[in-house]
Amino acid sequence: MFSRADWIRISHAHLRGLGGLTFSLIIATTIPLYIATTTIVIRTQKPLLAIPMPKIIAKIMEKIFTKNQPPQPIEQKTESVAEENKPEPEEKYPTEMRAAFMRARMHPNRITAPICNVCSVTPNIYPDAKSAPDVPVAPDFSSTDLPLPPDFDIDSPTQSSPTAPVFQDINFYDDDEPDDSEINTDTENDVIDYLGKNNREFDVLPNDIILTDNAAIAVHNDSDFWIMDEPIWFASGKTRESPIDALRAAAAEHNVRAVLYLASTNIMNFEKKRAEWTENGIHVITKLEDL
Repeated sequence: MFSRADWIRISHAHLRGLGGLTFSLIIATTIPLYIATTTIVIRTQKPLLAIPMPKIIAKIMEKIFTKNQPPQPIEQKTESVAEENKPEPEEKYPTEMRAAFMRARMHPNRITAPICNVCSVTPNIYPDAKSAPDVPVAPDFSSTDLPLPPDFDIDSPTQSSPTAPVFQDINFYDDDEPDDSEINTDTENDVIDYLGKNNREFDVLPNDIILTDNAAIAVHNDSDFWIMDEPIWFASGKTRESPIDALRAAAAEHNVRAVLYLASTNIMNFEKKRAEWTENGIHVITKLEDL
């Protein structure tokens, strides 16, 4: 490292082949980084990487520099009483407050009085009621055309409050009356008309089963998409009891054939359910001509 001949030989060395190419690439990529780093340091006036100095070295450097520096004179704070009492300039206040600020500074001992003193108002300046002017009377809103009752537990309207609201009980669980949406009487009338045109005697049982001399007919005619789940059939927003059990009971009681007429076949797993019904002895038809 201290040999002059070795330094001369290194300075005249030439890199060729892979070593020269690698060194050239390193220099080519390092020069732009050096320029960018130097530019950032010059603009920010701060080092790019702040490396903290060890505490031991910091203490040594502090002792060295404090010994060489002359002692600085201690500045004594001399505050003037006149400067403390000096009024602040009015430019620092908003425009709306400058007039009040200047007035208060020009008259410091002035007592601010309210514009209107409520306590000094005379209650009544008129000697008698006749000389007092007419004062408009406020309207009385206590009585209205629609009186509201104190509570809503009213069985019937009374004479004192003829327009009082009355609430009625609504029963959502009353299944005594059949739902009109579950039964389509038009298709049933088609079945009845077809039997009448062919001079077939029939009777309609209470469970909507049409009974003839040799068959008990159950009708399904709702065009919604139905899921045939025994003993309840499901559709969009509605349910109905399955007519299969009623059809079997009517056919067994009157010793006739069980027939299921499907005017609508929009049924989930229709072929599978049709095979099950046929296997259980129910004749499934989809046309009126098959009756």
